[in-house]
Amino acid sequence: MTIDKKINILMISSSSSLGGGTKNMFMLGSSLNKDFKVFYAVPKNNNFLKELNFENHIEISERRLVIKDLLNLREFVNLKSIDIIHAHGKGAGAVGRIIKLLVNKPLIYTFHGIHLKCHNLNEKLIYLIYEFLLGWIDSRKILVSKSEKRYAIKSKIYLGNKSLIINNGVSNKPIKQFKDIKFKNDQSFKFSKIVVTTVCRFVEQKNIKDILKIAQHLPNIQFYIIGDGPLWHEVYYLILKNNLKNVFLTGEKNDIFKYLYSSDIYLSTSFYEGLPISILEAMSVGLPIIASNVIGNCDTIKSGQSGYLYKVYDPKDAVIKIKKLSKSINLRKKFGHASFERQRFLFSKELMIKKYTNLYRNLLKLEK
Repeated sequence: MTIDKKINILMISSSSSLGGGTKNMFMLGSSLNKDFKVFYAVPKNNNFLKELNFENHIEISERRLVIKDLLNLREFVNLKSIDIIHAHGKGAGAVGRIIKLLVNKPLIYTFHGIHLKCHNLNEKLIYLIYEFLLGWIDSRKILVSKSEKRYAIKSKIYLGNKSLIINNGVSNKPIKQFKDIKFKNDQSFKFSKIVVTTVCRFVEQKNIKDILKIAQHLPNIQFYIIGDGPLWHEVYYLILKNNLKNVFLTGEKNDIFKYLYSSDIYLSTSFYEGLPISILEAMSVGLPIIASNVIGNCDTIKSGQSGYLYKVYDPKDAVIKIKKLSKSINLRKKFGHASFERQRFLFSKELMIKKYTNLYRNLLKLEK
């Protein structure tokens, strides 16, 4: 490969949702400099249409291995002179590994969360065997947080000597200005009370039912849950059943920063994460964070400095900490500023892009 040739990268995702892994992939792909040309293999996708055109992507099935997709992908890789394959998430990793065997190109696999805690013993065993047997195919394995790597090692997931940590990153935003409740006039929310916001997919991993338990103990605080997913109707039914007048479901939103700037506190109740984009985005505008003390979440903030970590199976612990923050605008400002500064220092898009750019270049040099 000559030095002035663009590096062609194929990004693969098996999900079309607005989840963190998919958002991270498209942000990375759209932010690389002119020395790179990025192509995508994704399911039919209405969430990221502005990133896709007729020339730069190929459609694959959602969360399924299909022989026709694999054959089409092999042809696509050859047609577009792909130099590096970058798979985002477990389903994409399986696709990427097969394609690497077919076309002999370097493969980067970013985990974006190791999802074992919501699986039964047999499912965990099958996954561990799968990683042990096929993990050698990856040219590099990327863990998106320190705690994710610790968990991978503890769980006996095969990493070999090819793994490294590249933190997820998000764009820097202007810091929000906290105002006393009586002075709020934005129409995004009904501003008679403190607003706690969560952005997530409605899946088991996000532990949304605990938000409802927390809200039951805090009737004078409003809770907004932004997102969609398979559990949406179940959550909506529980809100009606428990007559929760302070919980609001907005559905999926593309303009989440409008909601974050109008919020007072950000809440995550997840059972596990990789390194949650939603928390990083809340940090980027200077929101104090209340988050379950689990993989991924524990890397985002300093508990007691930029927010609070709480015991994941103890929503009453979260209630205590939300109460403490809700009673003091000065504490929210202090924690929010610390959150804002920490995102810029550790979780900026620029830092993430720099690390991936170096990885792509160095990997091609090693593979030549």
